Amino acid sequence: MSNLINEVARHLNDDVIIQLSKQLGAQDPNIVKKATQGVTELLLNAISRNANNQQSGGGLYGAIKNDHDGGILGDLMNVLGGRKQVSNPKTMNGTGIVNHLLGKRQLEAAQIIQQMSGLDIFKSGVLMQLVAPVIMGVVGQQQKSSSLDLGGLAKVLMGGVHNQSQQQQQSGAQGGGSIFKKLLDMDGDGNVMDDLMSIGMKILTK
Repeated sequence: MSNLINEVARHLNDDVIIQLSKQLGAQDPNIVKKATQGVTELLLNAISRNANNQQSGGGLYGAIKNDHDGGILGDLMNVLGGRKQVSNPKTMNGTGIVNHLLGKRQLEAAQIIQQMSGLDIFKSGVLMQLVAPVIMGVVGQQQKSSSLDLGGLAKVLMGGVHNQSQQQQQSGAQGGGSIFKKLLDMDGDGNVMDDLMSIGMKILTK
């Protein structure tokens, strides 16, 4: 099975990480790279859970087929930098993607990314929104190239996340997989901090 996490990392190369660092106003690209790795694992776990859920899987599959065919990956630097516009606005709607996948758990997710990487919590939240379309593009490209139905896509997603967890265990790396699973198992009841988080991210993206 394809390792989607490695595929995302291939597109989020050092040049892209440097660009993302500038957009975030982050001084150290290495911290942004580490945060991006955490965001990738988190969102792929969330996408996988959605794909394996009978209630949410159909909606996710439709969004992937209609809005995320992987086209942005061919000129990612210009797309992320705003120098090239996409024809479908939903393709780059990172805010909508993260809202759909995490709901009221965005604050907790950003806190985990901050703890893993050292990137400021609000910048971690913005990074999730910037990276989300890339992750969906990789998933959509896999779906399109292999003509996967929802069941096939779910298997690929589970394989990608599972393989990455195995690699982390073998290398002795401290992965966030179990933490992310606990986060995604939460009920998602929000609090006032979610509103503060939203305000902080909007300020950073202006």
